[in-house]
Amino acid sequence: MVKNYVRENVPLSRFGVLVAQLESIVASASQQSPDPLLCFDLLSDLITAIDEEPQDSILLWQRKCEDALYSLLVLGARQPVRHLASVAMANIISKGDSISIYSRVSSLQGFLSDGKRSEPQKVAGAAQCLGELYRYFGRRITSGLLETTIIATKLMKFYEEFVRQEALLMLQKALEGSGGNATSSAYNEAFRLITRFAIGDKSFVVRIAAAHCLKAFASIGGPGLGAGELDNSAAHCVKALEDPVSSVRDAFAEALGSLLALGMNPEAQVQSGGKGSFPSAKKLEGCLQRHLSLPFSRANGPRSKDVRMGITLSWVSFLQAIRLRYLRPDTELQNYALQVMEMLNTDAFDAHAQVLLLARISFLFAIIILHMLLICLTISCNLVPFL
Repeated sequence: MVKNYVRENVPLSRFGVLVAQLESIVASASQQSPDPLLCFDLLSDLITAIDEEPQDSILLWQRKCEDALYSLLVLGARQPVRHLASVAMANIISKGDSISIYSRVSSLQGFLSDGKRSEPQKVAGAAQCLGELYRYFGRRITSGLLETTIIATKLMKFYEEFVRQEALLMLQKALEGSGGNATSSAYNEAFRLITRFAIGDKSFVVRIAAAHCLKAFASIGGPGLGAGELDNSAAHCVKALEDPVSSVRDAFAEALGSLLALGMNPEAQVQSGGKGSFPSAKKLEGCLQRHLSLPFSRANGPRSKDVRMGITLSWVSFLQAIRLRYLRPDTELQNYALQVMEMLNTDAFDAHAQVLLLARISFLFAIIILHMLLICLTISCNLVPFL
């Protein structure tokens, strides 16, 4: 009673006024659907107010704000509105009392587990919010990754492509947020979902999201993936380079480069995390030959040019990861340059693809060399502290 009395007698701040307006919109939703433009403007102001408001004021209104945002999401808000509502939810928990992350994630998971196929907008809103919370607090809620993955598998059965896309975007953020700290069963289930269902989806936006999930696996060290799984995922990416949609090919090309870079760096592969055993780290011997050189030289048919363009992008993605993420010495790049030149030593493909590959690889090497020269120059001028 005292807490309510104090709240009622505290002058409303700008943040408090916005929360009250949001509560009013949600409360009247049964009589009148919330106006999307009004909600968009209100949520934009709310996000700004959260950033500017002192923490004491945030704590005073946090629970009401969270409840109103949750209600707006499960009412079936459209994509721009549910995006802002999800960002606002993550921001207020981050700046306020973050202990509420556990109850909020649990309520979202419960709603999604019971979600009906006749309510795709509501399900998509809850999925987007859950993904955003994983992006901010993934390391704190790794215990829920398996349940989240199971939910994503369920959402992949929806007819609406935007629901399937949101399911994979949620999974991508959950993987990136949790790193390699969840149970091995969670990662195994996620990998099964991606490779068995997502990469062959009839919607190109879902296939792109699947490629991003594979790249997310590579970025966190491939937890739960042994040498066989890494090799199989690379093979899936090579096959996807024949996709008729260029954006899909580009997404899988980048994923392929990241996966191969991880395979060439076993010390970066996650070998332990939460409960359950992970496969031992092992270098993928001959993976560049299998998944880059041979597909490039053997490509034929109407999609051969697309495949070679994709392989080119994969080489660039691979070299970027090798140099910038895994910090391999520049001397190793010489060996990869020889492999590229050997791959080009054939007349089986058109000159345009050859020139494009040489241009892209040469540009990347030039950037790396310039970077090293800048470091050397900086050291010689004794300017390191100012970098």
